[in-house]
Amino acid sequence: MGMKPPKKVTNPDRPKTDQPDRNNPAEGSTHPQTPLPSTGMTGLHPDGRLITPEHPLTPGSQAPAIEIFDLPGDTLISRTTTGLSLTNYYLAPRLAERLPAADPATALRSIASGRQYVDLENGWTVLVGLDAQGHLRARQTSELAPSGPRLERVAGTLEWRPVQPDSHATGDSELIISRRPLPDEDEATPAKRPRRTDESEIDETSPTDPPAPLVPQPPRAEPWKNWGISPQHMSPEDITAGDLRYRVLPHGSVPAPLVVYVKNPAHPDYDFDSLQGILIHDIEQQPRGAIQIPPTQRWEVDPTLPFRGPLPTYVATYFPELTTASLVNVARQQFYLANGSDKATSAGLTTLRQTFNDWKTSNISPRPGLADPLLMLAVTQMTPGLKANRILEFPALPDRSPLHRLEFDPEKFTDAWQYFISTQSAVDLKRFMARLLIRNGYTVFKPTDATTFPALVFKRTGHDFVFYMTLHRAHGRRLHIPESSNQALLEHRMSDFIGQRAVRAVQDARTANKLIWLRGGSHIVSGSPSSVFIVRMDNLEI
Repeated sequence: MGMKPPKKVTNPDRPKTDQPDRNNPAEGSTHPQTPLPSTGMTGLHPDGRLITPEHPLTPGSQAPAIEIFDLPGDTLISRTTTGLSLTNYYLAPRLAERLPAADPATALRSIASGRQYVDLENGWTVLVGLDAQGHLRARQTSELAPSGPRLERVAGTLEWRPVQPDSHATGDSELIISRRPLPDEDEATPAKRPRRTDESEIDETSPTDPPAPLVPQPPRAEPWKNWGISPQHMSPEDITAGDLRYRVLPHGSVPAPLVVYVKNPAHPDYDFDSLQGILIHDIEQQPRGAIQIPPTQRWEVDPTLPFRGPLPTYVATYFPELTTASLVNVARQQFYLANGSDKATSAGLTTLRQTFNDWKTSNISPRPGLADPLLMLAVTQMTPGLKANRILEFPALPDRSPLHRLEFDPEKFTDAWQYFISTQSAVDLKRFMARLLIRNGYTVFKPTDATTFPALVFKRTGHDFVFYMTLHRAHGRRLHIPESSNQALLEHRMSDFIGQRAVRAVQDARTANKLIWLRGGSHIVSGSPSSVFIVRMDNLEI
């Protein structure tokens, strides 16, 4: 009997759609970041397994003023005025505070997408738009045309107010109707799908906000209304919102943050693990933001969930190929850096929410060390080897900060991994690692065809640091790095190994003290799962 031919391992880099654009001056491409799924969030069990609870989107919009089931052709339809409450259009305070200031001439607060907002005289802010008659009305993010009350500017101020009924012009009202099919109509005929607002166009929402509803929703549970404390337990740091006195998280910054967080008084201070448990098992019990509303400076609790799922879920959305352990370790380190300790603070939770929003919008992050796991890595010290060689140790990853290394899971890119381990080419090693970085949101300078001393230079949208990473194949718990590997770091030889444009980027970053040195590559250990690793090195160690 003849032997079966060996299974052919295809090169995942071969399809043209995966090749970098040679005419692109940036010499790289960035894999588009995947937004948080609108149908649910991926969470983590306490034992580390990823889970996906369902959070179905329920469409929402203003209920029609009149529903018409069927009408004879001679039925007379007259116009009517619909009374819609302006409270349905209030913007969450934490979103309003991030908008640009109102234009002195128009009293409009405008953002880059073209959306416009106005401040009401009662202290709230609403999104606005022009109706068919050119009148300014409040509108919801899910609407193409504004359905809210007409607004007028308060003379001599930057504030607005609803137009009083007696000041409406004739013919300003309008009729909103919808039609349902009769029982004897063909139920198999599909109805036209209503146009949905593209969530990527909703600039004022963030990954921590629930999707904009398209149909009326039942009243949501308001657990914070059971969090009031009795007079004998009050302290000066507590706040009063409505008729209740609330305990709040420590401020965590001086002066006090604009947003504070009220908490369930039965909960002790939140560390990473206790907050994780709440986000996994009882998400409605997480703290809620509260802000003071001008001009009376009364406190108002924002009903919006600060976090829509466990913190590692946000990391997984934008760094999708990290191992489960690395997802948790990155989220834990983020929590510690944002709060300045292992306990949650009001300033820290707001910083986390801002970071997640910067990920979604690709904004420049004011705190890059929170936005990029590679900047969170602690510096790894190598140990001396024979002669001038160095040894990089691979101890078991601790589950506490500091973050020692990142690991990517080959089970999430099996085809690329199988091809990679079948070849010993330095060029294939560079291509494999470049594509992994691109899939996880980095922009990589095009690898050269050099067959020795593989290295990559890359960046990430959101900050101006530049990464220089030498590449290796590690087997076992120790990686021996010969002195000759430093050839790739010599100034006069760098161009051969990383390309001239990458050299310029490295030189500029070094001058600005924005250059980060890394080592990375494959890690195969007998009896343990394989991984792709990245560690951070001190300049002198390389």
